Amino acid sequence: MSEEDVVLITQAPSDSWFEGFVLRPNGKVLATRLDKPELYTWEAEDQDAVPQLVCTLPDCNSLVNICSIPGYEDEYFILASTADLEVVTHKDVWLWRVVMGSDDSLPPKTIRLTSVPEEGYCLGVKAVSDRIVLLPDGRTSCIWHLDTQSGKKTLFAQDESMEYGAGEGFFGVNRLQIVGNFVYFTNSSGGNICRIPVEFDSLHEEVGIRTAGPVQTIVDNLPSHLDGLAVSPDQTHAYVASHIDGHLHKVQIDSVTGKGTSHVILTNLDSPTGVNLVPRPDDPGKMKLYIVCCGEIEVAWMPREDNPWEAIRDINSAVTIVVTEQVVETSQLM
Repeated sequence: MSEEDVVLITQAPSDSWFEGFVLRPNGKVLATRLDKPELYTWEAEDQDAVPQLVCTLPDCNSLVNICSIPGYEDEYFILASTADLEVVTHKDVWLWRVVMGSDDSLPPKTIRLTSVPEEGYCLGVKAVSDRIVLLPDGRTSCIWHLDTQSGKKTLFAQDESMEYGAGEGFFGVNRLQIVGNFVYFTNSSGGNICRIPVEFDSLHEEVGIRTAGPVQTIVDNLPSHLDGLAVSPDQTHAYVASHIDGHLHKVQIDSVTGKGTSHVILTNLDSPTGVNLVPRPDDPGKMKLYIVCCGEIEVAWMPREDNPWEAIRDINSAVTIVVTEQVVETSQLM
């Protein structure tokens, strides 16, 4: 990395805990609060934009994560629960579908789809289709396959690489992405990034996806508390953040062996909890990396490192970071 530039941009609630977010087709961010059942949106390219509350989902106190639905332009699955962040539990887990309208002044259509059996603790959700989602379970140390129509939850994959590791942290497998014919995942306490070869089954909608080979370890020497994962479309590199030390790691992936090497490209982020890699609106051939952070949130089990953002944590603000790859831009919410 030959250049870094960090500046303050978009305002946001400083006491919020965002774990999941997507970029909408109109260029706006759509983000879920872990500490409240609230969904927010704002214009990512507008430095003066103020996040707007989109909706509040009922019968829960936490919107755990969000993902886009393949084949649908502005529709999303949201994983919601009744959570206790101090003791790290959640119950009454439900999957919702949110349909955004063309007019942001109108509330979106929200549909409660199915309950998720209360096993473990799923912090992520990734759609295979408008019917099938994968749920990484950091407590049960596996990835679940969920049919959103029938509510049937079955084991998709389980491996020792997903288990709670020797490092610090509450969770094993934590985040996942589906890129090409692989499911990529992180292990939060184990400090590893792995991938699973998969094949898609369009003829059997209730299946949608299945594993096609054993787990492949890309790197296993990252620090614990990994949160957030983004993989480039060509699968040559990935980005992952560590929310305790505030580091952003870039992992170069060998296209032949699948093995990777990592290095820190940014430090002193304030508890990064999610990353997302999308084409730049002005140049789709280049990618922009967004980093979301949970600001001033304090819980007993989360140690906080001193860093340059300490003095401005209570300012409702956001940060954008420009990292050159061929200039990879990143944006962070605080």
